Amino acid sequence: MRLLESDGTLLLQEDTPGDAPSTRPEIDRSDLRDLLLDSLPEDTVRWGHAFESAANGRLHFTNGSSTTYDLLVGADGAQSRVRPLLTDARPTHIGQNVVELTIPDIDRTHPDLAAMLGRGNYWVLGNGISLAAQRNGDGRVRVGISFYSTPEDWFATAAIPFDNPPAARSRLIDLLPGWNPRITALIEACEDAITPRSITTLPIGLTWPSTPDITLLGDAAHLMPPVGEGANMALLDGAQLALTLAAHPNDFPAAVREYEHEMFDRTSTAARMSAEVQELLMAPDVAQKMFAFFQPG
Repeated sequence: MRLLESDGTLLLQEDTPGDAPSTRPEIDRSDLRDLLLDSLPEDTVRWGHAFESAANGRLHFTNGSSTTYDLLVGADGAQSRVRPLLTDARPTHIGQNVVELTIPDIDRTHPDLAAMLGRGNYWVLGNGISLAAQRNGDGRVRVGISFYSTPEDWFATAAIPFDNPPAARSRLIDLLPGWNPRITALIEACEDAITPRSITTLPIGLTWPSTPDITLLGDAAHLMPPVGEGANMALLDGAQLALTLAAHPNDFPAAVREYEHEMFDRTSTAARMSAEVQELLMAPDVAQKMFAFFQPG
């Protein structure tokens, strides 16, 4: 991990040898998805059946088909269609808008930038803006530029021409005045796929009355700021729900109650911690605050 200020000042550098055991192992989401899907019988996942509604123990899909169900698990993300069956809570914008880009095969295409990034995460913090670059297992580097304290409709007024990638990259660099050119070179090196994302969260500590045949997991249940805990919590949700179902194979209501009790407590703690980190990221002296955050003790 490398932490820098926007002028290029290096605040923190943590390097480990390539053959050192990893205390924080990581895996690309696409690889993990394939690993899990490949472990299932071929007909387990029904593709092309987007959830539309549920009533009286029957699921209805957007392709016009329907089927009965015993337990409906909404694992359908931030804009969950299952969530309204349990709660009126809706995601709200938190004043952060992100632009995502990608540098393909960086070690071959831009070895100078690859050396600058190191083997893991590269994080640059300026007042109101951050740039994060992370290596993926296939040699890509994902670059995310976050604009804090910006309104939900910021993309409509930021004059970033997403339909013209070279011009969009140029505009993004213009939005980083005073940033070190070696850092903005990461944007110049990105390919044409550019994705805008408005960041939303659900209320911290969200709960709902337990329903015997419906529950939620992951972002559908506890959408948090993107500071590193959401995906981990989702994986734990899935594992915990599986364990409770295995412990109560003939009593889904009991399994759901036990799962939700543990999930509510665990994810509320993670959401509060995520909100605290998000508050640091929006502070005027963010670089120094984050440097202090990563100090031991």
